[in-house]
Amino acid sequence: MADLYFTSDTHSYIYPTDYISDGKKNMGYIALSSCFRDGAIIADGGDVLQGSPLVRYEIRNRIRPFLASEVFNRAGLSVYVPGNHDFNFGYDTLRDFLSSLDAEILAANLKDLREELSVKPYTVKETEDGLRFLFVGVITDYVNIWEKKENLEGLEITDSVKAAAMALEEGRKLSPDFTICIYHGGFGDEEGEIKENRGAELAALGFDVLLTAHQHAMIEPRHIGKTLTLQVGSKAMYAAHLTFDKNGVIDAEILHADASLPLKEKMKGIPDDTEKKVIASLSEPIGKINGRLSDISKLESAIHGSSLADFFNDVQLEATGADVSAVSLFNDPVSLGPEVTLGALLAAYPFSNTLLKLRISARMLKCAMERSAAYFDIEDGKVIISDRFIIPKEEHYNYDFYRGVAYSFDISRPLGERVVRLELDGVDLLSAPDRELTIALNSYRATGTGGYGVYRNAEVVERFSEEVQDIIINKFEYGGTLELPVRTDFILIL
Repeated sequence: MADLYFTSDTHSYIYPTDYISDGKKNMGYIALSSCFRDGAIIADGGDVLQGSPLVRYEIRNRIRPFLASEVFNRAGLSVYVPGNHDFNFGYDTLRDFLSSLDAEILAANLKDLREELSVKPYTVKETEDGLRFLFVGVITDYVNIWEKKENLEGLEITDSVKAAAMALEEGRKLSPDFTICIYHGGFGDEEGEIKENRGAELAALGFDVLLTAHQHAMIEPRHIGKTLTLQVGSKAMYAAHLTFDKNGVIDAEILHADASLPLKEKMKGIPDDTEKKVIASLSEPIGKINGRLSDISKLESAIHGSSLADFFNDVQLEATGADVSAVSLFNDPVSLGPEVTLGALLAAYPFSNTLLKLRISARMLKCAMERSAAYFDIEDGKVIISDRFIIPKEEHYNYDFYRGVAYSFDISRPLGERVVRLELDGVDLLSAPDRELTIALNSYRATGTGGYGVYRNAEVVERFSEEVQDIIINKFEYGGTLELPVRTDFILIL
């Protein structure tokens, strides 16, 4: 019998904390590793170098090696597939991280033109009872869409499915008992020449197991054809445990981190100086606001507007000089003020986005807003959040709030016909669909992700290198006491 444990999208959540609330949480790689059996193969599907206050602190202060490296090494990680966020800070930072891992680095569709990363397309691991496992790693093709050109200097991301097929064909010559693909990507039906989530295509290649990542979704073990597949969320809250025997029987389960379990001996004594500094920095006030920036609940904010969304939109408008801005809020409601700490701010805006200014037509803006208007349904005369944004996973972050225009959604009307008012500087844009304007978007939304494919056809006027988090932090640190934003002119019609 052989065991395999799989994690992904840990975003350097090493300790049992969410950095938002007090007390231990059932999360963090140190606690999660208590579930790992000795002698097991341990693999991770990427995204370590972004997303937590810890790694943000390490990046800002150039702390090496990354704490995640030491924790992974102590846990016995043997296979690592980079994620898209691991490329956020360029070649040198990626090299610093990967070179500090004891694990083999797999990425069949990553070409290292500088030849400093020791990346392989596949590897074979043999367990004590003689079972042989072929591991193939691939990364979402969308790294080419998201990343700034300078961050990919010395690197080339090629077609993930073609690379996986080639690696599988070559690896099978080594007579493995099981074939496993680790894909930093998930499942979706995106259109276009470059696709973000190609899990179904990879499953069709005939791997025994497809371990997916990237979407932060919980996908219980299931089969696509003969391929077993799953996904384990994010922030080291869950791990997949797969067991294999010589008869080819595969079993799989999802395990939840349990911070009450005794730590593995190897996990004891991990230096926590950096973590203490991070925790201390989070509680320090960085500014004030004359009131409270609110996101009370996802439905209430979407119906009545959110001062938090208005504030983020104002930041984007000021930074880019665009005519219009669109932002989303994240799945968990968070409010800010009157005193703002770094921890609260990072909880409200937790991701490493940059900004783009796009040139679009009024017709394109209406098309994007129709996607947002699909967030609502009516049930028994009451407004509810549509299953379109909840199933198969919660995607409140794909509802956008707009600023710079006055607009109304009539949700009694069919999808695609719900935007019934759209005005810019007193001009009725619904009557002037060819009018051009500029819009400020974060780098995630500007790719068209989340159902906003219309933006893929837009002209990029300007890209901004400073991260949105830093722009917002600077707004507080150098702005004194900020005033609450004027409410956006938005009306929801039943």
